[in-house]
Amino acid sequence: MHRAALVLFFLLQLGSAEAQCFEKCNGHGSCDKYARCNCHAGFQGATCAERVCPYGTAFSDFATADDTAHAEQECSGRGLCDRNTGMCMCMEGFTGVACQRTTCGGGGTCNAFGKCMSMKDLASQTRSTNSEVFLYDTTWDAEKIYGCLCDEGRSGYDCGLVDCPTGDDPLTTGQVNEVQLMKCSSDPNPADSSLKGTFALWFNGYPSTTINVDATAAELESAIEQIQGVGQVTVSYSEGSTSACSTSDTNVIKITFIDNFGALPPIVPFEDNLYPVGSTITISADGLTSMTDWNGAIFTPIKGTKEDGACANRGTCDLSMGSCECYNDNGDTFASSDGYGNAGTRGDCGYAASTISACPGEIACSGQGTCDSTTHVCSCQAGFYGGNCALRECPKGLSWFSYPSGNEQAHDTLVECSNMGTCDNSVGICECAAGFFGEACQYMACGGGTANPCSGHGECLSMRHLSWESNLNGDATNYIYGTDPNNYATWDADRVNGCNCDDGWEGYDCSLRSCPTGDNPGTYGENREVQLLRCQASSGTFALQFRQETTSALAWDIEAWELKQALEALDTVKSVDVTYSINKITSSTNSTYQPLKSCATTTASPYCVVQVTGGLVASAVSGMTEATCKAACDADATCNSFAFTAGTGACSYYDLAINATSKSSTSATVQSYWKTSDPLTIKGINKKGLCTNTTQTNVASLTFNSPSGDVPSVIVYSNSLALVDTLTSATTGVLSIATGGSTLSGLTSVMGTTDEEVCSGRGTCVAEFGTCTCHQNWGSSDGKGGQGVLADCGFRQDPIYKEGA
Repeated sequence: MHRAALVLFFLLQLGSAEAQCFEKCNGHGSCDKYARCNCHAGFQGATCAERVCPYGTAFSDFATADDTAHAEQECSGRGLCDRNTGMCMCMEGFTGVACQRTTCGGGGTCNAFGKCMSMKDLASQTRSTNSEVFLYDTTWDAEKIYGCLCDEGRSGYDCGLVDCPTGDDPLTTGQVNEVQLMKCSSDPNPADSSLKGTFALWFNGYPSTTINVDATAAELESAIEQIQGVGQVTVSYSEGSTSACSTSDTNVIKITFIDNFGALPPIVPFEDNLYPVGSTITISADGLTSMTDWNGAIFTPIKGTKEDGACANRGTCDLSMGSCECYNDNGDTFASSDGYGNAGTRGDCGYAASTISACPGEIACSGQGTCDSTTHVCSCQAGFYGGNCALRECPKGLSWFSYPSGNEQAHDTLVECSNMGTCDNSVGICECAAGFFGEACQYMACGGGTANPCSGHGECLSMRHLSWESNLNGDATNYIYGTDPNNYATWDADRVNGCNCDDGWEGYDCSLRSCPTGDNPGTYGENREVQLLRCQASSGTFALQFRQETTSALAWDIEAWELKQALEALDTVKSVDVTYSINKITSSTNSTYQPLKSCATTTASPYCVVQVTGGLVASAVSGMTEATCKAACDADATCNSFAFTAGTGACSYYDLAINATSKSSTSATVQSYWKTSDPLTIKGINKKGLCTNTTQTNVASLTFNSPSGDVPSVIVYSNSLALVDTLTSATTGVLSIATGGSTLSGLTSVMGTTDEEVCSGRGTCVAEFGTCTCHQNWGSSDGKGGQGVLADCGFRQDPIYKEGA
């Protein structure tokens, strides 16, 4: 069988074999005409052998526009995917199938003394301390930031603290309890004037039981006292009526708080079930707004002015037990009170069991405050607190988890340890929850944690700083995340951090090595990116930038091979071909000439112009067309007979399409008279530079082999180029670029449509080493389908002919 027939036969067999996908896509995909696997949902990789892990809104990522971030990301950018199981391995402090939410304190259970919930659920299922209702369901973290809603009597970010009894300082006087006022009345002009239905009252975010409109003072009092945290109150009606609500707007209800001291949040009514429609309940709790009853009597609310300190500010709270250790310093003794300075069972140290003669502390105020000799109350120095100023305050930060302050507005309340850590008040240091750091636990940690951020292979940056590193197809952008400090949607700009991995590393924690990428050579009908470059200059330098990498200064007359070398020296360019539209002139054969005109007699040096033919035609594009021979003319001022003398007998020549000013030339010295019939030896140009003058055109084609696909435009810097020629003097050179199908000097650029796949889609990435394990009959390529050093599996090896066959 002839060799040609053998080749055809084996190629046909190879094509048939390639119709079978490698490893038959492991049963998790279909094989297309390119012998490429199209994986089923949940699988990926060249052979569909890898499982895809769940996606979630990213905690941190790069901005895609101003104030736009938190796109969907595998494992939510807080975990690594186990490709064998399709399960996320979450960073400590994050949980969920996609690592999509923070872990609640107390082992994720709030120490069994609270409910772990999202910001969205906190907003929808509870109310603020002022019993307001706000929505929080569209902001990016609505279902991502989780925290604890603690049971009554528990506190702390993890509900790990037991609250101590609070009370009024028994040594301060002239203070009052809180009094709030209420009116319940019907629409004055209803079709049905009878007032009926029910209502409810909220206090400190908690509701009462349902209350009938005709409730007596005792019934209303009982309903209010059943609200969580209210304690004892007294309720009185100014009208003496037995009904809480009336049709005449005449009954002022007075609610006095007996057990809760200090300035209290307002009672808030729920009146939707009152009839007729338009009936209202009015509350006055500001200490200013008065109400008038049926008899013209004026009632004014009272803001509470008593202290409501832990252990009545006369003892130390043991937060592990929720009990007070009352002060007993220097013979001054305090004990549990009834809330009004008498002995009682509150457990609050609000009873002075002896005559008090000094401020608390073995040294007054523990040496960290000043003592009021009248009330024996300490005014603590900054950073200290407690009745005896013995405790240290911890730093405060904006809360990670607390009730919204408005619709889609949150994380704006300063709290100790940012509600993501526990304060050690013996030293004033926050012990932060896993995944958070900072003196106030105010920052979310990067992958790798605080011990090894970004695994030592990247930079841990805030969302704001990450936006400065954002790119679009590899080109830097001007995106900013956090442009407006009053925009609640970007509250995280300076608080949530993420990794900006070094080149060659990836993963949320920069722990994985990046494998080579390239075009899948099994596909066809695709185009490589071709960008066109044109330069008009006669001296100077320029520079090119591609994906944030910039070349060194390049000479105006740089050759194609030198330009290729300069581009491939960039980390962002692996392989590029560079060709010029005008090729080198390398001829050294003899040429003939013909005088075109007589010797000129200008004020400059006299010259003769001759037409040179033969030997110097460089290409179909252009060739040597003229030679300008500058020499002294002979006596008859013709071109037929003049001598070349040393120093002036050089014949400078140029290619019309390259250098009309004769600045690049090779000399041919003729030692005899120059006659029409004499041969003139003119050697070809050794160097073909990029830049030309204003009347010439040389276009450089930059064909990208790697990276492949639709790559961004090369950026040109031409400020150091100069252009001086017969048409122009002392101007800046011009460097032009054409991409995406635009034209330049009759040539058309090409938008890349090749693939950019890991291991060229013909191998498996070993992330531990950043290397490709190529499939059978595939190997390292040159980016163009040939054998090369890119280690990308983009070269189809010939299984038929081996060396020596």
